[in-house]
Order: sequence, then C-alpha cells, then structure tokens
Amino acid sequence: MNKDEKNAACAHGEKPMMLTPPMLVNQIARLFNARMRNYDLDGVMSQDSARQIMRTLSREDGCSQLDLVHKTHLKAPTVSVTLKRMEEEGLVRREQDRMDLRVIRVFLSEKGQEHNRTVQKRLNGLDCELMQGFTEEETEQLLHFLERMRDNILPEHHKNNT
Repeated sequence: MNKDEKNAACAHGEKPMMLTPPMLVNQIARLFNARMRNYDLDGVMSQDSARQIMRTLSREDGCSQLDLVHKTHLKAPTVSVTLKRMEEEGLVRREQDRMDLRVIRVFLSEKGQEHNRTVQKRLNGLDCELMQGFTEEETEQLLHFLERMRDNILPEHHKNNT
C-alpha cells in the first residue's frame, strides 16, 4: 500500500494494511522453501511435502501412512502421492504391518537415509542463517510463540473450541 492509499484508508476510518505475525511467518516459510528448492535437490525432494515426510521418518522410521498424515499435517492424498514418488526414486519402502495387515509402514531406504543426511545439513545451515544474532533465550521464546500459533490453527484446536 503506497502513501496515498494509506492516507485514503485513514480518511475513511480504515486501518492501513499492516504486516501481521502470521503474514510474516508465511512469508518466511515461502522464502525458506524457495531457498531449499534452489539447492540441487532433484526429483521429489524438491517438494516440501517430501522433505516433511523424510524429516518425520528420520525421527520415527516405520510410521504408518496415517501417522505421517497426522505428524506432517499434510492431506492423505498428498502423503500417498508423495510416498509413491519417493518409492519410485528409491528413497522409501512400504511394508505391510505383520500384526495388522491393514496398516502400511513406511521406512527410509539406505538411499533415503543418505539423502536425508544431505538435506539435513542444508536445513541446519539455513536454520543457522535464519537464527543468526538471536540469543538462546530469544530463540526459546520465539519457538514458544510459534508453537502457540501452530497449536491455535491445528484442526484439533478448532474442534475443542467450537
């Protein structure tokens, strides 16, 4: 909004459009994802959904597809399509659960584990770049605020407050 638009908005009793914390978080996320796409990531790993799935599997290998939906906050079809592409590229393997044949478990392959280490190095470098100049206390406080924002928008939060 330019100066004339701000003045016109104020003259009509409207507040000028200001940058809100959620708008800034969204802007940072888009810039972060664009930077990650600029790395020489190929194929499916250029997608944020694949990186989220890989990050989750690196912490909890053998998750069910449904667990991945809940843990990544991605839609089930997105997880399914992304896993199919990751499987085609040899990054994951899917196995039927021996105790419950209805459940499909997802594991990082050796290639997926190696690829994850490369992606993690890049993510850690970008994290350090983003958090440059922040104290440990500021980082903890920011993390606390962002977790509250995330929790406020989670579907479970809305079900409990309606």
